[in-house]
Amino acid sequence: MISLKRFISILLLCLLGSSFAAAEGRHTEKVADIFVHKSIRIEADQRIGRLLVAQGDALVYGTVHDGIVVVDGNVVLGTGAKVKGGILILGGRITEQNGAQTEGSLLVTGPVQVPIVNWLVGGILLVTLFGLLVLPYVVLLILRYAESIPIYSTIKKKLLHFEHHWPVLAIILALAVSGSMLVVFFELTWKTIFRQTMGLFDNTVIWLVRYFATEQLDPVMITITNLGYGFTYGVIVVCSFLILLFYRRWLEFAGLALCLAGGALLNSLLKNLFERSRPDQFTMVVATGYSFPSGHAMVSLCFYGMLAFLIARRVKKWQYRYGIAILTMFFIAAIGVSRIYLGVHYPSDIAAGFAAGAVWLTFTISLLWWWEEQRRVKEIDDKKNNI
Repeated sequence: MISLKRFISILLLCLLGSSFAAAEGRHTEKVADIFVHKSIRIEADQRIGRLLVAQGDALVYGTVHDGIVVVDGNVVLGTGAKVKGGILILGGRITEQNGAQTEGSLLVTGPVQVPIVNWLVGGILLVTLFGLLVLPYVVLLILRYAESIPIYSTIKKKLLHFEHHWPVLAIILALAVSGSMLVVFFELTWKTIFRQTMGLFDNTVIWLVRYFATEQLDPVMITITNLGYGFTYGVIVVCSFLILLFYRRWLEFAGLALCLAGGALLNSLLKNLFERSRPDQFTMVVATGYSFPSGHAMVSLCFYGMLAFLIARRVKKWQYRYGIAILTMFFIAAIGVSRIYLGVHYPSDIAAGFAAGAVWLTFTISLLWWWEEQRRVKEIDDKKNNI
């Protein structure tokens, strides 16, 4: 069984480590960050960026540029050790030998019988749950209440007027969202492939996900990952296209086909462009090809995202639309997490896959809107010509 203390220790390393080191300033020299869940010794000839340790001791004799964060462990700074960033110790002590040098701030909370992290886990989980579920619902309720306000109703009518007479604005908005996600993808690519500064993020998330690993959860994760690619996924795809054909939704059929096929082709091109190898620490399923960006993440976002869009826009009640959006996001996120759990992708692969998938999805949606607008204009012209 997973220790609550160990799990929340990793969360604290994620949250506190980045912000604490950022407050101390980051060096310009390119050195590796280290994140471990055991005791570690930094030798005199070693130079590292940031050191994060959970439930272990840090023995430092070399140089640490960006500070040290230790949860439930002690820090020993040996002779000749140089720490240029801050030092944060939660549930431990620090020992400095003669000749050790520190330049940043120091914050130490000593060992306690009842770890503080156990009290924080409830708050973190509640905040996460509120952000994912409650907050969007509250926003929608506020918007519903605002409809009774005269000025809101006036603005809404004007926007609907523009949408009806200038549908190109919706297309421009979708393209703007696509462009913003493209910027996110470029940023992830720059940090992951060219600067190689995503190692700390990858290692931290991998540890978080793998701490949930059990023999009972393994087949569940394999089933979830097969919903992103495999026999079950293929059945869902075929059934979706058959339903669209049965109801003669030709443009929606074309939009879904373009989103799915284009996303798969684009993912293949990006993989062969960046040629990032897959993780080799542990693998539970066979995966071939390159790693960046994740094909499961990208293609599942394209297919299930477009499918959810086609369904939601035919639902009148906003509560049902909200439910469809939330369930789809959780489902797609679960596919991404399953790839990390099974050891075939880095978290940065998943993040880049979602970003690239969002680019193609929003572009395809804007293209579908444009097709439908062209058809609407053509139908109006045909009616005028028949009069």
